[in-house]
Amino acid sequence: MTAVHVLATPDEERDAEAGGGAPIELTVAFTDLEDFTTYTEAEGDDAASRLLIGHHRASEPIVGRCGGRVLKRLGDGLMLTFPEPQAAVLACLELSEAAPLRLRAGIHGGKVLVTGDDVIGHVVNLAARVTASADGGELVVTDGPYAETKEWRGGEKYKPAAVHYQELRGTVRGADPGDTVKVWFEGDEGRKDYK
Repeated sequence: MTAVHVLATPDEERDAEAGGGAPIELTVAFTDLEDFTTYTEAEGDDAASRLLIGHHRASEPIVGRCGGRVLKRLGDGLMLTFPEPQAAVLACLELSEAAPLRLRAGIHGGKVLVTGDDVIGHVVNLAARVTASADGGELVVTDGPYAETKEWRGGEKYKPAAVHYQELRGTVRGADPGDTVKVWFEGDEGRKDYK
């Protein structure tokens, strides 16, 4: 890197290059199967293993068709990346339909650091926190990705049954306005009414 390049490069990009990561805009999604532990206790490890293998096999093509990538398998959850928020929303809704147990998912987008086969940064952390705030059957989307999917709305098949704003508490200083989330619900089953 030349001195001119260093001076012309924004601080965050310079820091990323020095640390071996390249900043890129991505949409990050996490999924989690609700009550997987309960299922494992009731049905046993072999049944749980078969359920997970089937879930992973079904998930890969759905994510790929939507232009995404399964970055990590996290037990009964997945970490996914997509170039566009709309693709992430569609994939998560389709994954919810295909899941062997009720699926919770969360989506956040923005600049992440790509390091080898991984992505790191505030966007990833917030996507994980958003997912943790979801109940089974819910897809929680932060304002940024939600705004970018405003015109789309999933066609006739997928429509938000309810939209709820909530603030995530305890976010790190300097957090962006993505701390406000909107919720898609899966059908009426397990639906919550917010007032």
